[in-house]
Amino acid sequence: MASPTIPSSADNADTLQSKLSFIHRYYLLLKAHYFLFFAAYGAFYPILSITLRSRGLSDTEISYLNIGIPFLIFFTNPLMNYIADLSRRYKLTFNCVYFIAAIACASILVAPSVKSGNIQADMTHDRQLGHILDLCASQELATKCASRAKCGCTYQANCSFDDVLNRGYNNQMEPFLFNFSMKSENIRKETNDINGVTKQQACGIKYKVLIDNDIEQYRKDPSFNRSLSRSRSSRLAVCGITCSEANNCRGPRNSDQTPFIVLYSVLFVVGTSLLTNAIPLGGAICFASIHRVDIYGAQRVWGTIGFGIVAYTTSLLFNYFQSIYVYFIMFCITSTACMIITCFIRIQPDKKKRRSTVDEIIIQKNDNLNHGIKKKNRSQSKILAILPLLKKVDVIVFFSLTIIWGMSYAVLNPYLYLYIDEIAPCDSHSVIGIMSAVSAVSEVIALFYAARFLKLLGTNLSSVIILLAFSVRFGGYYFIREPYFLACMETMHFFNFGILLVLILQKADSIAPPGLSGTLQSVSMGLCFGLGCGIGLIVSLFIYKSLEHRLLFLIFAIFNLICAIIYGIYFLISRKNSNKSIEHNTSNIIVESDTKSNEEPLLVSSSETKSDNQIDK
Repeated sequence: MASPTIPSSADNADTLQSKLSFIHRYYLLLKAHYFLFFAAYGAFYPILSITLRSRGLSDTEISYLNIGIPFLIFFTNPLMNYIADLSRRYKLTFNCVYFIAAIACASILVAPSVKSGNIQADMTHDRQLGHILDLCASQELATKCASRAKCGCTYQANCSFDDVLNRGYNNQMEPFLFNFSMKSENIRKETNDINGVTKQQACGIKYKVLIDNDIEQYRKDPSFNRSLSRSRSSRLAVCGITCSEANNCRGPRNSDQTPFIVLYSVLFVVGTSLLTNAIPLGGAICFASIHRVDIYGAQRVWGTIGFGIVAYTTSLLFNYFQSIYVYFIMFCITSTACMIITCFIRIQPDKKKRRSTVDEIIIQKNDNLNHGIKKKNRSQSKILAILPLLKKVDVIVFFSLTIIWGMSYAVLNPYLYLYIDEIAPCDSHSVIGIMSAVSAVSEVIALFYAARFLKLLGTNLSSVIILLAFSVRFGGYYFIREPYFLACMETMHFFNFGILLVLILQKADSIAPPGLSGTLQSVSMGLCFGLGCGIGLIVSLFIYKSLEHRLLFLIFAIFNLICAIIYGIYFLISRKNSNKSIEHNTSNIIVESDTKSNEEPLLVSSSETKSDNQIDK
């Protein structure tokens, strides 16, 4: 007589899920949560650096702020998710964090600009060089507007004769205005030694710009020559330097603007760090809501769709209205809707109990007999449950991989966009738009098929492929010189984000101790997009400043290729040793029939051992 078939836990979960309402059965609220959250992200993040620059922050200040954020995220990500795991109130934690982040981010869009004066220059005459503009400014003055000359950016000098300023003579000519260029053949420059100079002089680089050809029309005017001859000093005129694109030429900052610098710094740090913290919190909500982890990608993909649609739509509206309030309104609407929708997401009740081992039972009995029942601090015991994982080689290798992936991500943002702006200054927005569209489509496809991909190839082989994809991507950035062809490399985003994200979250969920899935996921995400990205930003900044900019991509292409080879060798060796161990201990070890031969035994899902803690509904 055949024994009755016992339904598996997955079958039971599917049966219970089919009894829910249409909205909860197909996770429509969860999909809407992802769509709205990343829609708000798309209305803010792409124009963040541009907004800060337009408000008066220098590129150096923006770079330093970006470097500090990943390290902050590395510490705050696990903390936020541990609070959520401990309280079991994922939705409330997410909304609190996101509410503060939304206020800070929205404030950046409407905060007042940091005021600064024009760059001051002296018009003098040199016997060898002729008429020159003698000025002191940063390196950005000679590169930003000059690289955009074909796009219509021009340098302008608004000059007044020295006698007019000193009122020594009644000048016969009004202040004059002329355009000039800062081509390499027209300028002479020397670096300023900050030691021993005044604060006004410590501006970076002294420029001498040849302007004889630029003032040719004025030199034909007799009154102009008479004004020059009346000058009592070597300085013939005082000029204010501006650019037709104001953001590309900025003079010394006013001393009373320090509070605004601090304001933007605080808003940037709080807003971007908490906004990033909200991403793994949303992932924790998703994993606590779905009945099978392999359908995570089908929910997360709606975030990518929302990001692409809103980012593109908002840019069109901005081109029409020419107002930053377009981004502000879109961000506020999507953020508010996201927090409201999140409140109604259904969380799956966790009813599985962790099975005690024989050793735990013996220890518990001894404690009961000899010392009585001791009450342990629940939060302390749960967080300490993560520490034994750090003794396992496979976990250490996994965490190391997440750091390497994070370092590679640091190259993509912001240095890839800076490089594109250099090689195609007039078409950079179009090139970046096309690249973003290709990467978004690749990411959508990856998130739909990530579960099947990982099931087919396994996590180890997938990790090698991700490293190789980074290598191919960076190699393409280095060797391809036509800007629009760089979009072909964005197809690697299929592996570099879609597969990578699902792999990290599923691995962390599978090895997490009972009740700490969200915490370990946030630790993994923090290592990748926090610590790893921070290290990558520091290394990239050094390479970008010290060497040719394109070499940054070649170096990281070689780096990822070497990592892929090393991890591939480790994978083959560990797999071989694992097979030998299984053959030697077949009488003592029970091998699960559905465990892949190319999976680490550690990474088999531990969902059977999750605790019976109740989650907020």
